[in-house]
Amino acid sequence: MDRKINAAIWSGSPNGRGGFSAYTAQCPSVEKFRTIIGTPAGRNDLLTAYNVTTRAAARC
Repeated sequence: MDRKINAAIWSGSPNGRGGFSAYTAQCPSVEKFRTIIGTPAGRNDLLTAYNVTTRAAARC
């Protein structure tokens, strides 16, 4: 899980939910892992991270 979190934050794309997401390398890409950053204790704290199991709108 730590490896997925690290990859999403450092090489993923901003997800518009205050965090970063990792996407598949195909076109259209599909979100596969999501992080949400920001807690009452600090803006850069990791709030949650999880595998995305339902498909949202794909992007290319």
